[in-house]
Amino acid sequence: GVNMDKYTKFILTVIAIGVFGLNFHLFKSEMISPANAANNSVQKVVLCNSSGYNCAGITPNGYFKIKIQGN
Repeated sequence: GVNMDKYTKFILTVIAIGVFGLNFHLFKSEMISPANAANNSVQKVVLCNSSGYNCAGITPNGYFKIKIQGN
């Protein structure tokens, strides 16, 4: 229903803000510490459910894909 849709949007917004905040924090600390910035490794994050499968992904046309499922 409409209530669940608002709840889902709220939760996704909270997650997005957290991810962007974490990325900003990591980027900022790399700028401060050149030793860490010299390590040119890429950090990948995968969003999955608590069982470790049914993960979010990227569609072939570049959209972020995530399935929200009730218990």
